[in-house]
Amino acid sequence: MEDKRGFFAKVFIALMIFTGLVWVWTVAFIISWPWEKKNPVWKPEFRLVAVCAVDKEPCGFAYGELADAKAKGLYTSLEMPEPAGDVEEKQNWLRWKKENGIYEVKASSWHFQTTIRYKVENDTPVLVEYQDVGANAFYYGIAAGLFSLLGLYLRRLRG
Repeated sequence: MEDKRGFFAKVFIALMIFTGLVWVWTVAFIISWPWEKKNPVWKPEFRLVAVCAVDKEPCGFAYGELADAKAKGLYTSLEMPEPAGDVEEKQNWLRWKKENGIYEVKASSWHFQTTIRYKVENDTPVLVEYQDVGANAFYYGIAAGLFSLLGLYLRRLRG
């Protein structure tokens, strides 16, 4: 059976299929992104949750700014009163939950997602593991989507 659609209709369909494939592959890469468990090291930009001193509400601090914030009295504790919650920051969304004494804090924006798991011992955070998903997951999704689309069209030509 011959395809009687015009050139632009064929290109549009190919682009829509490509977009769907990129989305599926990117989500798959984000879900399967590896956790750094062996000798995890704090990065200064990792976000932690704390109880702010001013209004006793949850707030976020970068690990690199934590010592300064403690010295200035900006937060009272790293132990959150609620088992889960979220904070909207200026260019970031911070979501946390606490299970079995381990905090899982997810900082995300439109171009990255960083999840850290840590314990609080003597009012000091101890990193357990982290997952730092950047734009690379999207780039890998584009490449995988392109190869998948190429495979679909080669299979179509074959049979």
